[in-house]
Amino acid sequence: MILASKGLVPYLRQHFLDKTFQGLYQVNAFDLALLIPYFIVLIILAAYGAHRYWMVYLYYKHKKKQNDSTSGLLRRTCPRVTVQLPIFNEQYVVDRLLDAVCRLDYPREKLDIQLLDDSTDETIEVARLLVDRYAALGHPVTYLHRDNREGYKAGALAEGLKTAKGEFVAIFDADFVPPAPTFC
Repeated sequence: MILASKGLVPYLRQHFLDKTFQGLYQVNAFDLALLIPYFIVLIILAAYGAHRYWMVYLYYKHKKKQNDSTSGLLRRTCPRVTVQLPIFNEQYVVDRLLDAVCRLDYPREKLDIQLLDDSTDETIEVARLLVDRYAALGHPVTYLHRDNREGYKAGALAEGLKTAKGEFVAIFDADFVPPAPTFC
């Protein structure tokens, strides 16, 4: 509407060819030292943002083509894992810990759970009963008790490694409750 009232040529002359403020500002080295890095970072962030948008586009484009047969392949190729649970006089948390570890979504034939106990109190009986209960339910749980506490929990872990069957070892302390994610 503005262009139609005065015309295109006067608009271009007024906005781009006007010499009223010519020579008022001179670019110096300080300005360039600030502006060049600023625009470089701006271009990098714009490219990163465009890449993120492209990845989201590709995700939604190929979301329907997801192949469920790969989950079975991953389940067959899972490595054997040994989970070590060192405890010392922690009878009130051992049930919660063992329950959380037994709920891990991992193939039981590829899992080895070791309850490594150095306890000197009634935790020994509680831990043995829990291991027997979970083993009867089909969980691969073993109980290892040491009378000498040489090396403390680290010594118990080293002792458990002698009988570990897994390619990988996961260590959870008694006060940590692992979530039940899907590993494979």
